Amino acid sequence: MIRFCAFLIVFTFSLNVYAQDDSQPVGRSQYASREIAPDPSAAACPDQPHSLTQIKGNLYRWVGGPAGAYTGFVLTSSDGALVIDAGGTCNASWLLDEIKTQLKVPVKYVILSHAHFDHIGGAQVFQQAGATAIAHKNAIEPIIGDKLPTAVPDRVFESQMKLTLGGETVNLYHIGPSHSNSLILIYFPNYKALQCVDVCEAGRALPFNDFPDFYYEGFVATLDWVVKQDVDILNTGHGMGTKEDQQVERQYIVNLHDQVLSLIRKGQPWDQLYRNVTFSDEQKKYPNYNANHILNVLGMYRYVSEHHRGVW
Repeated sequence: MIRFCAFLIVFTFSLNVYAQDDSQPVGRSQYASREIAPDPSAAACPDQPHSLTQIKGNLYRWVGGPAGAYTGFVLTSSDGALVIDAGGTCNASWLLDEIKTQLKVPVKYVILSHAHFDHIGGAQVFQQAGATAIAHKNAIEPIIGDKLPTAVPDRVFESQMKLTLGGETVNLYHIGPSHSNSLILIYFPNYKALQCVDVCEAGRALPFNDFPDFYYEGFVATLDWVVKQDVDILNTGHGMGTKEDQQVERQYIVNLHDQVLSLIRKGQPWDQLYRNVTFSDEQKKYPNYNANHILNVLGMYRYVSEHHRGVW
């Protein structure tokens, strides 16, 4: 009876651990001879802005990449550092050296937020220095298929994954396809800090361009998840935002979707429809309104058209 109870406790614990982490290793050897496209981010970048600054405790934030427009968290510990994204090969080389110099630890993990080259290009710099590369399982196909000059993940997961590093905890989540089908959210519970790349907005702004690699339902579900979390520090991959920013963005995206769907159902063609989508006075004051509002309508029009059938 005692042995049975002990077995039951161990079995239950194992189930709980598995429920929190469905990650698995990747057989990288099968991709050893893969083709890799020329790396546009490998050239020297002496004029590229760079910085690595402390946010709170062991949590830091790097800024760099083209025009200094990219950013990610760095978590340091006695066991090494964890880095989110790379911002290109030149930026990654600088960041690796900066972590060694300023934080005096090796990089143990590099997290790939999603399989878009502008964010994860250069992750191989950390991997070649000994770091374990982690991503969502859906990141492998575009990395290999599009010949991306980046790290092939060492470990992938489907729904969630938990890392511990020198007493620190990092939780990785995939809510659903959103901005790509491989985007993950990285949460640091000790700091109430979240990395939400490209789905989340830094301040009040319209989403980027024409919603490239866009999945409406998952995008909204991801924002819903974000606003429910205990988050004080939010890194969007291009700046810092707030939960309130994401609530505003969610309302905007749902409203835009509903407007476009309604106009399509009225039979309006594109050259009429885009003129009839309305924006609030506040949205018209956003710094990227002029550049992005028609592109936002175009992207949503494309999405709704592809997912709407009507009578046929």
